Amino acid sequence: MSTPSSSPEISSLDIVDLRVRYATRRLSPVDVVRHVYDKISAYRERDPAVWIYLVPEAEALRRAEDLVKRYYTDDEPLPALFGIPFSIKDSIDVAGVPTTLACPTFAYTPTETAPVVSRILAAGGILVGKTNLDQFATGLAGVRSPYGIPRCVFDAEYISGGSSSGSAVSVAASLVSFTVCTDTGGSTRVPAAFNGVVGLKPTLGTISSEGLFPACKNIDCVCVMGRTMEDVEAAWAVMRAYDERDVFARRELPVWNPWKKPIRVATPPEDVWRDALSPTYAGLFQNVVTALLRTRSGEWCVAADGFDYGPFAAANQMLYDSSIVAQRLLAFDPYVESHGLEALHPAIKTTFEQALSNNFSAVRAYDDIFTLAGHRRRAEIEFRERVDVLVVPSTVDHFTVAQLDEEPMARNKVMGRFTNFVNLLDLAAVSVPAGWWRNPAGRKMPFGVTVIGQAGKDEDLMAFGKELMRVMATDGCLNRGAGEPLG
Repeated sequence: MSTPSSSPEISSLDIVDLRVRYATRRLSPVDVVRHVYDKISAYRERDPAVWIYLVPEAEALRRAEDLVKRYYTDDEPLPALFGIPFSIKDSIDVAGVPTTLACPTFAYTPTETAPVVSRILAAGGILVGKTNLDQFATGLAGVRSPYGIPRCVFDAEYISGGSSSGSAVSVAASLVSFTVCTDTGGSTRVPAAFNGVVGLKPTLGTISSEGLFPACKNIDCVCVMGRTMEDVEAAWAVMRAYDERDVFARRELPVWNPWKKPIRVATPPEDVWRDALSPTYAGLFQNVVTALLRTRSGEWCVAADGFDYGPFAAANQMLYDSSIVAQRLLAFDPYVESHGLEALHPAIKTTFEQALSNNFSAVRAYDDIFTLAGHRRRAEIEFRERVDVLVVPSTVDHFTVAQLDEEPMARNKVMGRFTNFVNLLDLAAVSVPAGWWRNPAGRKMPFGVTVIGQAGKDEDLMAFGKELMRVMATDGCLNRGAGEPLG
């Protein structure tokens, strides 16, 4: 088959759409690369802080041309991610490209590419660049970077969320089809919610963390964001693989407790979420709860009976209020020893100073390990005996950049009210759009919820999230067209 002779119109970078057009040779990856770089150039006028490193356009075009020469010469099936443009968070290695973690004095140039990126490239993906992030992948707001502050795609006065800030914006603004990002305490789920996209935090150890510079090594998780669940599923299918070089890698998990319909759904106690959420977010979450429990007269899901949120709330406090926070010191100790703290972003400097001042003992560390193990066992029992899916707000409110400037530590911390426990308790989760609200400027803003389940239930959770989005759209709460990003 021949390649297209003229530049066709490109209205969508969704993987499903590109696959169809590539399969029929009605579109070339070369056209897609040109389209992507035109969009990136235009979007830079609105938000110059999305990227830390951008692959030169000529290099991306050569990659696209090589793919065409290799695969467009016959009618054989194309690789799974043929010609799909993607970004990666700048805490993940690409050989020959500096990894900065948003700290210029920390930057290093790796000699090997992270296995997860290599898998995507082997499947035909086209790397566009490395995205901005909260320094040292520490934060949920997306405002802690010397490379600038990526802004929410719906209103630039609002934060993008973090720490995978540039990643979320690159997807939501349709600059790429998907992004490879990370999540320790909510760094994929929060920015996905703020920018109206889907964010999968898969089961720990099922995507290789080799080539990811760690923040908290045993609970860091390589993740994916896309504009649709189908895009997330397509990327995840390529990214997941057992890698014995990753000391925390695990093989496919047995399904101990297959879901039966109706699916048992729990939320945090109403007094807990109403106390935590802004009035606007509380109303939006109430819409989700109401829609879930009246869906098809309980044929799809029912309220879990006797659910105990206690272990989840208790574990949530431990990410920063226990010796677990010392892991961040461990990861960056050589840098701190040689450079001190003065070159760090003020909020990161404060976080490190607080952790250092605690001077946690080995006794305290072991006590915290055993305490967390107890919370994990209680959560496991809840999922085994009483609940299949826990649905929580992805975060508590959407702050402006100015509000984060006023209270940088307190507001960042409160955003993790329903996120920090997920990796600590070895759970899988996916954040999905679930509604819209109007800010004081009259702009429509997205609201997201996170569906959480046992480790190994990634596919079931994505299916549940897809159905939840359908239900919310049917209820009139989720109309994607109503809140398109500002172009």
